[in-house]
Amino acid sequence: MTAFYETTHRMLAKGSHDELSRELFNRSFTLYLEAESRPRIREVYEHTVKPALVAQHGREPTRREIAKAMREVPPNRWWYALRTRAQRNSYEVATAVVARQMPELTQRARAFDNNPAGGSLTLDPALKVPNYLTAHDIHHLPGGYHTERGANDFAAGAIYDRQMTINRMGTQGRLNDDPGVSLAAWTLEKFPDLKPRRILEMGCSVGHSLLPFKNVYPDAEVIGIDVAAPCLRYGHARAEALGVPVHFVQANAEATTFDDGSFDIVFSRILLHETSHAAVPRIFKECHRLLRKGGVMFHSDAPQFNELDPYVASLRDWDITCNNEPFMDVAYDLPLENMYAEAGFDRAEAFRLRIPSKHVQASGIDPKFTRTGGSMFLVAAVKT
Repeated sequence: MTAFYETTHRMLAKGSHDELSRELFNRSFTLYLEAESRPRIREVYEHTVKPALVAQHGREPTRREIAKAMREVPPNRWWYALRTRAQRNSYEVATAVVARQMPELTQRARAFDNNPAGGSLTLDPALKVPNYLTAHDIHHLPGGYHTERGANDFAAGAIYDRQMTINRMGTQGRLNDDPGVSLAAWTLEKFPDLKPRRILEMGCSVGHSLLPFKNVYPDAEVIGIDVAAPCLRYGHARAEALGVPVHFVQANAEATTFDDGSFDIVFSRILLHETSHAAVPRIFKECHRLLRKGGVMFHSDAPQFNELDPYVASLRDWDITCNNEPFMDVAYDLPLENMYAEAGFDRAEAFRLRIPSKHVQASGIDPKFTRTGGSMFLVAAVKT
C-alpha cells in the first residue's frame, strides 16, 4: 500500500513511515465518521428532531430548519467537532510532509523544465485574488490555496495533491483523476461529432480533472485556469512529470483574456461553490462568450439541493459552517438552467444529469465509501 501511494508520480511528496501511519489513521477515522457514524445520527433526526419540527411548523421542515435544529443535538455536535478536527489533521500532516521535502521537490520541478513534455505555465502577478477566496482559509488549509510564501512557491498545490491522494485512498483513481476521466468519457460519448480544437477548464487547481481531457482529445489544445499561482505551478510540474502537455494559465473565470468563440468545450469541476453569488452569473456569461457555436459548457459539482431530500441536503451544513465553504448555502440553491439562459444559452439546450464514475465501475468500490457516491452531477448547455 505504501509503495502504491508513494509512486503515483514524481512530484508527489513522499511520507515517512510515521507520517503515512498518521495519514492513514486520520483517513480511516474520517471514513468512519462519514460512512458509519453519520448515517446513525439520522435515526435521532427521524425519531426526535423531525417530529418536533413538524409539530412546530405544521409542515415538513426545510434543510435550513433541519440543520439549525441538528446543531443542538449532542451526537451531531460531537460529529461536527470530530469531523472538523479530522479535516485539520489531514492538512497539518500533509503540510509537514511537503515542508520537509520542498528543496527536493523544487529540484524535481526544475528538472522538468529541461525536459519539457510540451505544456506551459503562464502567471499574472498583477491578478487580484477574489475576496471570496481570501476571506476564508478554505478547507482549513492556512492561507488557502492562493497564498504564496516565497518566490516560485507551489507548496499549496503539493499539499492539496498529497492530502487528496491519501485521504481519498484511491477511490478517485490512482491520480485523483476519476472525475476528469469520467467527465471526459461522457463528453466524448454524448457529443461524438464534436472535434474540439481547444478545451478550457475553469478552476483547474493542480489539474486532476484537466489532464484526462488531453488523454481523450490528444489533438486538442487543453488549457486550465485558476487564480491560485501555487496550484498552477505545482499542476504544471505534475503534468510534466506525467508527460501530459497541457497549459496552465493564471486567470479569473469571471473575466479571462481569451478571444471570443475560441473554445469548443468549457467546463469546471467543484468550482462554483467556492465562488460567490455575484461571480457565478459572470462565469456563465464568460463561458458563453468563449464558446464557439455548437460548443459545450458544463459545470460539475455536488448535486443541487432540489435533487436531494431535505435531510440529506442539510448535511452540507458542516461544509458551510465548519469547513469554510459558506457559499455552498447559496450555490446549491441556484436555478442553474435559468441562469444559463440569462447568460445567453438556449434554455431548451440546458440539461442536468449524473454520470457514473468510471473508477467505481471498474474497481467495484462500494459507492458509500466515495465522496461522489459513485457518480458525478453536472448541469450542461450547448451554445446554439
